[in-house]
Amino acid sequence: MATSTQVSVAQSLAEIRIWDFDYNSDLNEGVTVASATATHIPPSGAAATPTVGTIVNGVVPVMIGPLAVMGQHYLSCLATYSNGEKSEIRILFLVNF
Repeated sequence: MATSTQVSVAQSLAEIRIWDFDYNSDLNEGVTVASATATHIPPSGAAATPTVGTIVNGVVPVMIGPLAVMGQHYLSCLATYSNGEKSEIRILFLVNF
């Protein structure tokens, strides 16, 4: 399952932010998030390298920043569940200051 969300909170160029990806609504009983990877897609130029934190109770924290360009950025998190299934959540956020 893939979910895309546009968030109303903007991020600044210099800011380092942790975005939480919550997979709980997609998890069946007894299934957990076993691992996750994250990818940044900038509006132009080179992508930043996001860092995946410790997964707790179906929530994957992903840290990104500082960023190089203003505009619309995508941050994608692909989770692998304990039953082998995969699910992606992608957020769209603005960098405008």
